[in-house]
Amino acid sequence: MDWAFIVSYVLSFVAILFTFDSVSGELERGTLRLTLANPIPRHTVLVGKFLGTFISINIPFVISVLMNLLLISTSDSVQLNAELWGRLGILYGITILYTCIFIALGLLVSAAARESGVSLVVLLLIWVSFVVFMPNTLASIGSRTSVPMAYIEFWSEGIRLDRETRKAYEDKYGDSQSTPLVHVIAEYLTVDAEQNERFTEKYLNQQITQGKRARAITRISPAAIVQHLFESFAGTGLERHLQFIENAKRYAREYRDFVIDTDRADPMSLHAIGVPEGMSQKSVSPEGIPKFKDTLSLNRDFNAAVMDLLLLVLFLVVLLAGAFLAFVRVEI
Repeated sequence: MDWAFIVSYVLSFVAILFTFDSVSGELERGTLRLTLANPIPRHTVLVGKFLGTFISINIPFVISVLMNLLLISTSDSVQLNAELWGRLGILYGITILYTCIFIALGLLVSAAARESGVSLVVLLLIWVSFVVFMPNTLASIGSRTSVPMAYIEFWSEGIRLDRETRKAYEDKYGDSQSTPLVHVIAEYLTVDAEQNERFTEKYLNQQITQGKRARAITRISPAAIVQHLFESFAGTGLERHLQFIENAKRYAREYRDFVIDTDRADPMSLHAIGVPEGMSQKSVSPEGIPKFKDTLSLNRDFNAAVMDLLLLVLFLVVLLAGAFLAFVRVEI
């Protein structure tokens, strides 16, 4: 099952169904007057409604998650170590926080609207706007504010730069025999590779900027924030992609340094990097070649997700405060 979809859509929808008439419905039936006729503080009544709804939603969800984890743990191809359990615990905490936001929203609207029908319509409009409409629409709008170079333009510009570099070396050396050909080719290949690397990184940064801007705009929606958090701690989101790019760049530098150092250690080599006949021909031990490492880091993922977590907490605090103020001012 897609638990991100279940949490973002199903749990939030169930939360508003459980709370749309929690106050307004009791006002219409007259039971709220009987409840508050007893010496019970209003905040105690509100907390009871909140906890009752939370428990009613959370118990079935916990059972479903445990059954899912039980099935996963029986597979030999899946090994749940301590870090993965930690990630699952964080994801469950995010789920609780997100569910509480919509419970608080339901209580706020139910206390502000004196009719349960009005409360339900308002909550459905808010749910459709913030859960269904905003995440996709705002992401599309945000991505258009920073449009990167099209791939065909990137490909054409790369060819143009290669031709300019080649022509510059042809104009520089021409038919001169003062410089060995192998060193000329090595110099050209080095300059061309550095130029292509800078150009590719510029193109990649444009795409990353577009993605970050779209994500920043969608933070208006709690559902989008939860989606980002799920991606972060599951190791499938933008931050994970940026970590992979950084690891790949670091490995490329390590491998390049390894090739250069190995070639320099051979006094018989012409030290013309990039040209096979100009480099060392000695055999290299496979154990000495740098290995690419790309591992997940829970601490790093958590640090990258702190802002989104704080935004969810802020949503919850604001809605709980609003629900309390609205309930305190309810006239019976």
